[in-house]
Amino acid sequence: MRLRLLTAALSLGLCAGTAAAQGQYRPVEPIKLPLDGNGVWTLHFAYTPPRTLVVDTKAGRKTIWYMVYQVWNKTDTSLPFRPEFELVTKDGQLRAYLDEPYPGPVADAIRKVEDPTGELKLKTTIGITEAMIPVTKADSVPRAVYGVAIWVDAPAKSAETNNFSVYVTGLSNGNARQERADGVDSISRKTLQIDFNRPTDAAKAGPNDIRPSDNSGLGSEKWVYRVVPADKADVPGVQKDAAK
Repeated sequence: MRLRLLTAALSLGLCAGTAAAQGQYRPVEPIKLPLDGNGVWTLHFAYTPPRTLVVDTKAGRKTIWYMVYQVWNKTDTSLPFRPEFELVTKDGQLRAYLDEPYPGPVADAIRKVEDPTGELKLKTTIGITEAMIPVTKADSVPRAVYGVAIWVDAPAKSAETNNFSVYVTGLSNGNARQERADGVDSISRKTLQIDFNRPTDAAKAGPNDIRPSDNSGLGSEKWVYRVVPADKADVPGVQKDAAK
């Protein structure tokens, strides 16, 4: 019964935008990891593969990549969601691109395509932080909040890439500190990794070319604890891992 309700809700959510024509959202269930400490929560997440769109920006017309997603909360209390979406290329010249919130014309152009009626209330990375994610009671339709991650420079700067990953942080408060032999601590955050493949090149690119990578049967999504760069290492509430 629970699975039928979830499937129906995800399908209905797509009807408000053209994402319905691209297939259903791919739901990702929270998974408990060995580094999860007491009090660690993880939100539910679902996404459609990144799409391309030509938009007008302050720097002129650009082809962008964007990913529409939804998030919901099945804990017993409302939770914050302060996401970060990092796109990392896996071939060619390796590059990393953070999601650009772009609350102006770029986001508006995406809404015209994906949410023309405004039913989804599609939010940017900044906008989605402004309210808590409400509780979805057991066996009920998800009270999903919809968002969009936007990468403005990735298509031009990594035109030849065919494989990349998107790392989503903010879906969990799981943090871990691991002591290294050299005495320098390594801090990591619970992160959702999603792998994608783009079988075409820039000259023949289409808006729906990007698809989840099956990774030879291992699947496209996985939860990991990912090391935080040194300039982001001031993470509150860090769980300490006893293993060295």
